[in-house]
Amino acid sequence: MSSNLIALQNRFLGTGDTVYDILSRLHSQQGYISDADILRIAREHHLPPQHVRSTAKFYEELAHDRPARHVVKVCNGEACGAAGGSTLKAELECDLAGSADVRVEEVSCLGYCGKGPNAMVDGTPLSLRDPETRAIVVRSLTEDTAHGLEEPTNAFYTPVEGKPRIVMRHFDGDVVSLEHARRAGIYDALEKAVAAMTPAELRAEVTASQLRGRGGAGFPTGTKFQTVAESPVSDGSGRRFVVVNFDEGDAGAYIDKEIVERDPHSLIEGTLLAAYACGAQEAVIYARFEYPQAIGVLRRAVEEAQAAEFIGSPVSGSSFRCDVRVVEGKGAYICGEETSLLRSLEGLPALVSTRPPFPAQKGLWGCPTAVNNVETLHNLPWIVAHGGVAYSALGHERSRGTKAVSLNTRVRRPGMYEVEFGVTLRELLFDLAGGMEEGQRFKAVQIGGPLGAILSERALDTPIDFESLAKVGGLLGHGGIVVYSHEDDLVHVARGLMKFCAVESCGKCFPCRIGSVRGVELIDQMIETGVTESRLALLGDLCETMKFGSLCGLGGMLPAPIESILRDFPQEFARYR
Repeated sequence: MSSNLIALQNRFLGTGDTVYDILSRLHSQQGYISDADILRIAREHHLPPQHVRSTAKFYEELAHDRPARHVVKVCNGEACGAAGGSTLKAELECDLAGSADVRVEEVSCLGYCGKGPNAMVDGTPLSLRDPETRAIVVRSLTEDTAHGLEEPTNAFYTPVEGKPRIVMRHFDGDVVSLEHARRAGIYDALEKAVAAMTPAELRAEVTASQLRGRGGAGFPTGTKFQTVAESPVSDGSGRRFVVVNFDEGDAGAYIDKEIVERDPHSLIEGTLLAAYACGAQEAVIYARFEYPQAIGVLRRAVEEAQAAEFIGSPVSGSSFRCDVRVVEGKGAYICGEETSLLRSLEGLPALVSTRPPFPAQKGLWGCPTAVNNVETLHNLPWIVAHGGVAYSALGHERSRGTKAVSLNTRVRRPGMYEVEFGVTLRELLFDLAGGMEEGQRFKAVQIGGPLGAILSERALDTPIDFESLAKVGGLLGHGGIVVYSHEDDLVHVARGLMKFCAVESCGKCFPCRIGSVRGVELIDQMIETGVTESRLALLGDLCETMKFGSLCGLGGMLPAPIESILRDFPQEFARYR
């Protein structure tokens, strides 16, 4: 079905534009898309109205069919939930009940997990932790005046002297502009690679580094590049792509956001190095809608790099050239899954695709495609400059190099850190981050976003690496870490995770689509009328069905945190007996 729709769309729009692009432009102009707009677009472009409508209604931002003068999106992610996000939403709905032109919605994460609870107010993310700030927002919305508040900033803590520093190598300087980036040596690695290395030699260096994907799966980056470079292109065009997954949606994670805002040209350099290694001449950066500041920084950096002939022109007199464009996501967490992201770029509802074939063999427009997240590609310039062996010398067992992690408000020093693989959770939380904030006692920690297990104190001496965390039922994921204290009710956390899945499911497979809804209903029954052995057994059966029957990681891995609560925190459910 997808291939037929893509062929029809390409026939009337060409491969340079999609229904998704047309709808996105229209929404940017008027803030909503009506049924009349859908019919007009279908008629003008000779497309089935069902295709246009299904694409519009799939994405949260495109689904609005009526205008609103003001839109407030309250974060419902785990970190903001622990900081009182649900209470904030209820208070805002009450305070704004008489304002007909204000729409209050939810959003999964705004990337300020150490500042929560947060909300996006008319396109500007804000920390609403302070009651005075909340009052300013409510007054501005009810009186239809500008709130005058600025987007917050995240704290970051660079490694101390003697510790490896790769991800944060430019964080203590200003390298946002191309002028400053060039002074710091950014793009030197790209010039070195195209002048002195063949694509095969670059791939060999990446393989030697033992770099693995930082988006969650941990797949060897060198193997992915090799697959893309060697896979045949079925249509004979020779096209290969690099797609940068900047749709960082795991609640608690804001690593990619900080990299882009503080060091955008290193991401562009890493993207171009990946393209050179894979034989790609086209790259797309799919950016998270909820990061407006990062998108602005990234677009300006791309324009600067294009003007300096790093993008779209032969680099340093070589034959290598690559075009780079930024596509803005429209509010679908599932687009963090690589096949869903590719369907979105092709202009379709972002439904998960079965594998094989894998995107590296047959991805965007049916061509070999390397899909990597921001942090993964951010490592490439360092590897070219210092060598793959130097990178592989760092780390722990099969996890080499360093990892950026982000922490929420429950610790004394929330923010972003860079650690060498092998540091334990205890060292990170209680040494680097200073332990629990005043008045809080540690209860649990969740690493890897909503799909990561919720770990008890017994797991605190686990090294941070892919395999060690997996052994205790954990997940490294993006590296977002949410800490829960004695004040947090893990049964309500479990309900929030099930609701998250129900809202964000692409709907293609019924274990995820229906199972998550039934999970919310079941936990609600436990909270309202009591926990029974039959209800606990039913919840366990439901998790097993989702785990083994879902098409992708959203439905397949979401049971992990639920099961970990049932296993390691039985007292949480026992309170509702």
